[in-house]
Amino acid sequence: MIAAELYKIALLTRKLNLSYIHASPTGATLKIGTKCINGKNVQVLRIYSDSDKKHKKEFRLDSSNAEEWKDLLIEQQRRANIETNLKFRSVLENSSIKLDLFRKTEQRFSKAAFDRLIERNDPSIKKGHMYDGHCFRSKSEVMIAQIINDLGLEYKYEVEIAIGSKTYYADFAVYCHETGRFFFIEHFGLMGDDEYRTHTFQKITVYSRSGLIEGLDILYTFENSDGSFYTDVYKGKILSVIISQVITMTNQ
Repeated sequence: MIAAELYKIALLTRKLNLSYIHASPTGATLKIGTKCINGKNVQVLRIYSDSDKKHKKEFRLDSSNAEEWKDLLIEQQRRANIETNLKFRSVLENSSIKLDLFRKTEQRFSKAAFDRLIERNDPSIKKGHMYDGHCFRSKSEVMIAQIINDLGLEYKYEVEIAIGSKTYYADFAVYCHETGRFFFIEHFGLMGDDEYRTHTFQKITVYSRSGLIEGLDILYTFENSDGSFYTDVYKGKILSVIISQVITMTNQ
């Protein structure tokens, strides 16, 4: 499932790049060539009309006339560089990379460690936000759980994390079968409240000091001030963590 999502993202990115590089901003194509003038080879700028490939204007590259086309020349070169370097290669298409490579991860985030995580099952949570057999604290958490399911990931809700002599509860522990690794998600919803915000920063500090790396081991999400929730944004954030894990593991 994750591989399919990343494949779609790669295709979309490639499509956007191709759309950019093939768009001609002025209807003209510029080329730099050489021409013998007074027995010397000098660089010239040739301007071709896209509607008539044979028609061209030609100026010495160091002339004031060529200077007027400088910005367009730079833009065209930028597009050409993108096209030259645009290579769509999926990790799954590279047969030299073995699946075992994706299993190289710390035992701290293994499937066995994920299975040992204990859910809080807090009876004080109101039953207004039910989904997938869980009672969530907010509608936003329900939507995050839905995204996790849509991506084909496995999760546990409000899991215990022992740090030193204290116990904390992460909103989600999310396991990816394709990487063999899990990570945490902490969703903070009441950032407009001073006390809640202070508690949030303290919790993030504790996680950081315990060795959890943001964007790799844990993802922090925050409620929008206007209450809006953009599903694609949250999906992208979750996928970005998995991408980071894959890149980290393949570089080991």
